[in-house]
Amino acid sequence: MSFPRRHVLLAALMIGSASAAMVLKPTPVKIDPSQRVDYETIIPMAFGTWTALPSNLGAVVNPQAQEVLDRLYSQIVSRVYLDSVTGKTIMLSLAYGEEQNKQSQVHLPEVCYPAQGFQMRRASDEQLKTDLGVLPIKRLEASLGSRNEPITYWIRIGDHLVRGGYEQKITTIREGFAGRVADGILFRVSSIDQDARQAYALQDRFVTQLLSAVDPKVRHLLIGALAGTS
Repeated sequence: MSFPRRHVLLAALMIGSASAAMVLKPTPVKIDPSQRVDYETIIPMAFGTWTALPSNLGAVVNPQAQEVLDRLYSQIVSRVYLDSVTGKTIMLSLAYGEEQNKQSQVHLPEVCYPAQGFQMRRASDEQLKTDLGVLPIKRLEASLGSRNEPITYWIRIGDHLVRGGYEQKITTIREGFAGRVADGILFRVSSIDQDARQAYALQDRFVTQLLSAVDPKVRHLLIGALAGTS
């Protein structure tokens, strides 16, 4: 029986990580309280062609129980934005955790959505070209009854952007080998649309305009080292 190369690599890294744990104990990258950033404030309420709806007019359905959210994340931002050009809306969800390790990793949408009854119709690794560089992103398409929800997301772990469980585990292990337990954030946008291709195009425009509007001094909090390449 043969195994995919990446699974063999992951297994080797996990074995090595377990062995190294006897000698090395990763140190959480503690954030100076004076340097902590409120993600609610760094994400603008209006930018480009987008305006956030009042909380009582737009609600983001989060496919995780509140108790799980409270345990895993130190900050969560959930908003619905209206596009003045198309009249369509985009749901934005940011979930931030100060320590990314085996016990407290950011949860993946492709795991959380099915756990709440959604069916996954599509999952692919893709890239999004922006003025800041190329973002590695994950595309998903989830459905529940008549609700079809195309999703785009990435995860930042420390300075690295990852997509999906394999890249997430590899990066977490590498950080551990370096003696660090980095922070991390899940950046997710989605919309209700039967036409996935149309939805992804709108999401791409939303992400591009949002990143351009965020203060360059804190942009790395969303896209890691890529913020320094622009």
